[in-house]
Amino acid sequence: MAMILVTYDLKQPGRNYDAVHAYLRTFTYCKGLESVWLLDTAVDAVTIRDHLLTLIDINDIVFVTPLAHGWASCAYPCADWLNQRTW
Repeated sequence: MAMILVTYDLKQPGRNYDAVHAYLRTFTYCKGLESVWLLDTAVDAVTIRDHLLTLIDINDIVFVTPLAHGWASCAYPCADWLNQRTW
């Protein structure tokens, strides 16, 4: 399994992005910040990004990247969750 970080800026005012959130909830996840999701998954970042592109508007922004050991945080709600993962 890998730890994947997904973050986004969804630009369209009033747009319903429930499909984006529903997709991200299909993974083992922690959502500790408004638009930052951590996923524990065997799916690679490119595949996740490509699926998200089918759910968002052309002017939205998505960033998906694998995480590695050596991360650091301050008062981050997902810190314990990350420490409990098998990398």
